[in-house]
Amino acid sequence: MYTLHTSSSHQIPSLSPNQTTYIYDVLPVSSGLATISSDDKLRLFDPANLDAGPLSVVDVGKQVTCLEAFGESGGNGVVGNAVVVCTAGRDGRVRVLDPRSGAVVGEVGDGEC
Repeated sequence: MYTLHTSSSHQIPSLSPNQTTYIYDVLPVSSGLATISSDDKLRLFDPANLDAGPLSVVDVGKQVTCLEAFGESGGNGVVGNAVVVCTAGRDGRVRVLDPRSGAVVGEVGDGEC
């Protein structure tokens, strides 16, 4: 049996006193960890320093429900070397982001495909 101890953590602030923010998905990416949550934000974290909070926070639309990572830097097949991450939600838009900077580098939606 193993005993696990918390080395660092981060709690996302709630939008209001009666509302809790939930994490929907966590993926390893080239810059650390990418998460999407019920406040419709993509957050990038350094997993070795969660206490410092997110490296970046990006608004990714309305009712975001999906996070996927694509591509491998260097093509070595190592999980966590995502070149881009994509989010999608009930607003009908897919956003493509660079996980190193958190910047939105592309977007497609209803009527644009």
